[in-house]
Amino acid sequence: MKGDLVIVRAFGGLPLIRRIWEEDERGVYITDDVQLKRLLAGGYAIQPVGFPKEDVFRFDPELAAEMDHLNKEGKWDWDKLTPV
Repeated sequence: MKGDLVIVRAFGGLPLIRRIWEEDERGVYITDDVQLKRLLAGGYAIQPVGFPKEDVFRFDPELAAEMDHLNKEGKWDWDKLTPV
């Protein structure tokens, strides 16, 4: 799962595309592409942010392509996504 693309439900219900760093019983730790490369290289990086599992969904390229449009309207149907 490390490095997999996911869609996360951020503060205010905002959908974001991010990458998984790690998963444990407490949640899923998320980062972006730049920080993932730094973490994998063992360099300085901002630590991944923990999300509850119920706020992390499998990446869906079709829905991701619609994110900007849906965000502008303030609508996002989380039921269309599959939890990790």
